[in-house]
Amino acid sequence: MKIVFFMTPAYGHVLPVLPIIRELINKGNEVTCYNTPAFRERIENLGAHYREYGEEFQKLKLDEVTSNLYVLMDTLITFNEQLYDIYLEEISGEKPDLLMYDSMLSFAKNIAYKLKLKSVCMVATIGFNLPVCMFSNISTSSVPLVMKNAGNMRRLIKQDKAYRKERGLKGFKLIDLFMNTADLTLVMTPEKLQPLAWTFPKSVHFVGTTIKEQIEMYHGAEYDDYDCYISMGTVFSNNVNGMREFLELPEMREKKIMISASETPDWMKAMTNVRAEKWVYNVDLIPKCKLFINVGGAGSVYTAMYYGVKQISIPAQEEERYNAKIMKRHKAGIYLKKYDTQKLAGALQKLDGLKPDICRQIVRSADGTATSVKLIEELTSEK
Repeated sequence: MKIVFFMTPAYGHVLPVLPIIRELINKGNEVTCYNTPAFRERIENLGAHYREYGEEFQKLKLDEVTSNLYVLMDTLITFNEQLYDIYLEEISGEKPDLLMYDSMLSFAKNIAYKLKLKSVCMVATIGFNLPVCMFSNISTSSVPLVMKNAGNMRRLIKQDKAYRKERGLKGFKLIDLFMNTADLTLVMTPEKLQPLAWTFPKSVHFVGTTIKEQIEMYHGAEYDDYDCYISMGTVFSNNVNGMREFLELPEMREKKIMISASETPDWMKAMTNVRAEKWVYNVDLIPKCKLFINVGGAGSVYTAMYYGVKQISIPAQEEERYNAKIMKRHKAGIYLKKYDTQKLAGALQKLDGLKPDICRQIVRSADGTATSVKLIEELTSEK
């Protein structure tokens, strides 16, 4: 079977699906993955064919795009319109048996519809539909943004409706910004952690994570035991002075700390209890830590759950806020809406109330890799 996979070039979207691609290849399928050079080696190491996106993807800054709902909507509508026109003819000539795509890439969904191809959508976070957005309190943080940008959002919807009508495509759905449903939609969240799972159509399956395989595939280092691991990306770099205050608190001075940061300031280098690295192997480090302070990325949150490690999440992006709220709801961690030294210090006093072992059992009980491959095989065997 020939499979083409349009991937979103971000670690949080790529790493979870690589075990599935590997298993599909091991079963004799030919897989071609569209991505950017940063992921070429990982893709080719699986035995898949790497195909490079054009300049339009190379220039995309995903951290900025996903900073809030309006920016995401504005960027993705224009972006996906451009990519549909670029890749439609290419895929038409390729004639794959199956088209797979990341949930952010509605252009691929439109190509599958236009060419009448069987399709699979991969969702790296929780599943979204109208009931989840309206009744689960997951997306309450987006309401002010919607109100503020309502006029511009209506303009974008009108623009996309005209575009789709001109090309004979299905109508616009706002939810497609988060989850482009396909013949088969695989959400990489365990069903027990998914809000309102029963409201989704039968084509949507909550398969769970691929962390078990990621541990094997991405193992790369041995680490000592740490009291705290901090990986906060732009939240850290935007609050360097506040983080200094936090790390200099008496209770933190007594802890052995690992920090993942792109740059290490001189004051941090002088702290004998702190080790800073530009790159760490999460699957190796997280189980060595008592506490993980992160931004709420799905990979970070679920890996900490897998190992039963307590966590504090301070999100910077919409997607991260949703993950952090799920974590909080199931008592696996503490969710802070924004960085605040005093609130972060206060969160340390609340860690004893967490019950991470509950989510540990849930995450480990779902085999995302095996379930995904089984469902894909069932779909492609249908006439």
